[in-house]
Amino acid sequence: MTMLLNKAELAAFDSIYSQYHQAVFLNICKLVPQQEVAEDILQEVFLALWNNRRKLELTNDVARWLFVVSYNKSIQYLKNAAKEKTILATHPEQAVSTDDDNFAAMKEMQLHLISDAIEQLSPRKKMIFRLCRLEGKSLQEAASILGISHHTAKEYLKASSSFIKTYIATQQASLPVAGLILLGTYLH
Repeated sequence: MTMLLNKAELAAFDSIYSQYHQAVFLNICKLVPQQEVAEDILQEVFLALWNNRRKLELTNDVARWLFVVSYNKSIQYLKNAAKEKTILATHPEQAVSTDDDNFAAMKEMQLHLISDAIEQLSPRKKMIFRLCRLEGKSLQEAASILGISHHTAKEYLKASSSFIKTYIATQQASLPVAGLILLGTYLH
């Protein structure tokens, strides 16, 4: 029953995303001209939609909700950027160390999140994931090591990757682009 509900929610989300993502992105770009930043804000908007899906009445003017949230997140970004610019102008010596510290902290947090997700897997799925994604073994090698068929190993790996992606999405409302790149290394 829960699986059906999740599939229905995912289908509804996909439909909303397909229908509105371009318009919301263009709305963000009016305020934030940097494409990469606008893409990050777009991601945050749709993650907020997903995280609040049970609180929202999605049949009632979802477009307005998306545009209001995208506007608010864009304005918040601009305020934070202005504040950061002021701080860097008054304390330029902090610029490099702050960026390095933030990246290191972000990477550590994301690795911890991935590790937590892996620990939630069943022993077989955990082993398949570790062998294939962390140790670089082929599916055939992993299947041979565990004494299971290639097809079973493939299904375990697919289920593991899917679970980890879902786990991360539910644990963290906004995963920065660098985190997505890091995750992409493990979850392709």
